[in-house]
Amino acid sequence: TTGKLVWEDNSVGDKILHGQWSTPSVGTIDGVLQVVSAQGDGWVRGYEAATGKKLWKFDTNPKDAVWPRTRNELIATPVIYQNRVYIGNGQDPEHGEGVGHFYAIDATKRGDITKTGLVWHFDKIRRTISTAAIADGLVYVADFSGYLHCLDANTGQEYWSHDMLAAVWASPFLIDGKVFLGDEDGDVVVMAHSKEKVVIGEMNMGSAVYGTIVPANGNLYLNNRSQLFAISATK
Repeated sequence: TTGKLVWEDNSVGDKILHGQWSTPSVGTIDGVLQVVSAQGDGWVRGYEAATGKKLWKFDTNPKDAVWPRTRNELIATPVIYQNRVYIGNGQDPEHGEGVGHFYAIDATKRGDITKTGLVWHFDKIRRTISTAAIADGLVYVADFSGYLHCLDANTGQEYWSHDMLAAVWASPFLIDGKVFLGDEDGDVVVMAHSKEKVVIGEMNMGSAVYGTIVPANGNLYLNNRSQLFAISATK
C-alpha cells in the first residue's frame, strides 16, 4: 500500500556467481504463505511472506561443482505446485551450453533441505533459463541446448523430449491442452499436453523468439526481435 520496507534478506552475501536474475514466486505451501526466491549463488530459499523469516534453503549444485564450468546460478522463476517447488539451474546464455539440473523440492521441510527436501532430481537436462509449466501431473521444461522435456511431476520420469534444433531462451507455456515454445531460430512449436509426444504444428516468426507466449482476450501474443504479433485462437 505504501511502499515501506517490511523486511529484507541478504543470505547470498558475496557469493553471487554472476548476477541475480530470477523473479521470486509467492504461494501457499502447507498452509504457510511463502516467498520462494531462486538466487544468484545457486540456492533456492523459502521465506515466510509476512515476516521474512527464512524457512528453508536448497542447494541446486553438486558439492563438487566449480564455477563456471559445472556450478550454475538460478535464472528461471520457481514454480510452486502442490507443496513443491520446481526449478532448474543454468547460466547467462552468453556462457554457452553446459551441464544443468532440474529439481522437485518439498517446500514443507525446514532448514537446509538439500537432502531432506529432495523429491527428485532430473539430470538429463542442460543449462536452463526457462521457467517450467506444470499441470495435471506433467512438467514441461526447456533447456538452452534446445530440448523441451516432458516429465512426471511426482517421479521425475521423462515421458518424452523434443529437439527444437535451436537455443531456447523462452519458457514453455501451457494453455488449452497445448504447449507453446519459441526458439532462437524464430520457430514456435505447438505440442499436445500429453504423456505421448505429439507435435501439433510449427511456424516460423521471421526472427528469434526469446520471450514466452502470453494469452489475453482470446489471442496469443508473442514477439520476435522486432515485431509483436497477436494471433487469434479462433481462426
